[in-house]
Amino acid sequence: MKLTLPKNTFNSLTKKLLSLLMASMAAVMSFAQSATDVIEPPQEFDPSGWNWVNILICVLILLIVLVIARAFDIGSLAERITGKKIVSAHKVNATIGLVVLILGMIGVLWEINAHGKHLLLWDAASEHGESLDSMFMWTFGFTFFVFVVTEVLLFFFMFKYYYREDRKAAYFFHNNKLEVIWTIVPAIVLTFLVLRGFNVWTKITQTPNEDAQEIEVFAYQFGWKARYAGEDQKLGESSFTLISGTNPLGLAVEGEADKLTETLTGEVAELQAKLAAADDSTALWRSALNKMESTGLSKTYVSEHKALREKVLDAESGAYARQLKKEIKRKETNLKRIAAFRSKPEVFNKESNDDRVTTEIVLVKNKPYMFRFRARDVIHSAYMPEFRAQMNCVPGMSTVFPFTPIKTTAEARASKGNPNFDYYLYCNKICGAAHYNMKIKITVVGSESEYNTWLAAQAKMVAPPVEAAPAGADSTAVSPAAVAAN
Repeated sequence: MKLTLPKNTFNSLTKKLLSLLMASMAAVMSFAQSATDVIEPPQEFDPSGWNWVNILICVLILLIVLVIARAFDIGSLAERITGKKIVSAHKVNATIGLVVLILGMIGVLWEINAHGKHLLLWDAASEHGESLDSMFMWTFGFTFFVFVVTEVLLFFFMFKYYYREDRKAAYFFHNNKLEVIWTIVPAIVLTFLVLRGFNVWTKITQTPNEDAQEIEVFAYQFGWKARYAGEDQKLGESSFTLISGTNPLGLAVEGEADKLTETLTGEVAELQAKLAAADDSTALWRSALNKMESTGLSKTYVSEHKALREKVLDAESGAYARQLKKEIKRKETNLKRIAAFRSKPEVFNKESNDDRVTTEIVLVKNKPYMFRFRARDVIHSAYMPEFRAQMNCVPGMSTVFPFTPIKTTAEARASKGNPNFDYYLYCNKICGAAHYNMKIKITVVGSESEYNTWLAAQAKMVAPPVEAAPAGADSTAVSPAAVAAN
């Protein structure tokens, strides 16, 4: 018995399946176009909020693809049984390629239209932002043109020159003209893009501006601190050696260095006492462990037994004593470094005393700034998207990025139609578990008076002494020195 499938019937079935596939894709596109333009934040896993209509459409498309694949299997089987050519797989593949090209280009155009407005390509808030946006558009224009041309030619040639038994493919061993064209043209385009980018970057980062105000931005897991110079208009010296709980930036302030020295000295004495009593502690821990195990409490207090056992093993192996010696050496080394810094009058010159350390950055419109970045622990990346500024923050070294804001926060809110909009500086380098939440607010004001009012309200590293009230003065009056200290 032979299975015979009429060619017209099979072609008709294939066309219907392709039509259904295209209709399904069109439905997906219509659903996508009707979606809201607002980008929602990530949500927790909750199937109840899923769009089941789109999911069912995707499942339907998958089933259609499986049916088409099965239909081809049936066609191949029928050809082997009947010995007749029912359908050309090469022609079908060529047709599918053409369909993919058309749908792909429709998808690209829809994506540009739907989400292009979310790109940071217009309305830059810094003086150099327009140059960066222009450079991006030139790069995008060249690459998009090449993308469209190459993809259209690729799929068109696949459709036009699919395999047929009545023709033979031409073979070219070498073509010097083609080699020259596709080597010289990309080289010229890339040279233009690279030189233009180098020129723009040089102008942004290496053009000196003596009027620029310097602001230090300090990165740590997982937050930011900003430092402003005081009345002397100078940022004081700093060192990672001087970092403490009350001096997070490690500024060269004598009072903070004294407190850190006192704290470290006490910690060293405590560690030395533990080291001296290490043998006695080991005996006590071993006795407690033996008692716990002999009374059968190890199963009841699993975590306590495990912690005590590890402590005993560390103590008996000498790891506990070695760790104490390591900590003592580290803290004593830090004490020596602090003493070395204290002996340098050029470091402890009191320039840090009037510096302000803040948790917000405030800038003045049209005023040039030089941001100086430092990091305490790992590499971070300071990213200010609206200002088109980004620079790595590297432990042990200082990096800089200059820019001039040209739009206040109020103006940005008006142009975006969002009264709650704020500028932020983000970390753009994955630096740990809370990286996603590492940001500091930036406010751009329109006048120096607004900025001076804000800065005066920020506490200095060393509060100025409160002047004694003259005899007979009103004791309830608020002195200017007290206001400045607050």
